[in-house]
Amino acid sequence: MNKEELKREINNTIDDMSSKIDQLNTKKESIADGARDKYDESIKTLESKKEDLKSKYHSIENSAETKWDEVKSSLNSAKSSFKEGFKELSSVV
Repeated sequence: MNKEELKREINNTIDDMSSKIDQLNTKKESIADGARDKYDESIKTLESKKEDLKSKYHSIENSAETKWDEVKSSLNSAKSSFKEGFKELSSVV
């Protein structure tokens, strides 16, 4: 995968993350009061992971070809981390 393809994929992933976070926020009302604080905290963690991915996405623009593999690995790791967090939180609802 080249730089432009990865940028497109990550941009699509960021959009998908935003949509999923919106879905979780909508479901928040159905969460029992006692669990809502943990649920909110988990959503904030996912939002932080999304912002981290955005930051790494912007680093692609400034990455030298010699650092390309490192940047690519970092982006894929951030993407996987978000997906795992979303899956875990989705299982609660």
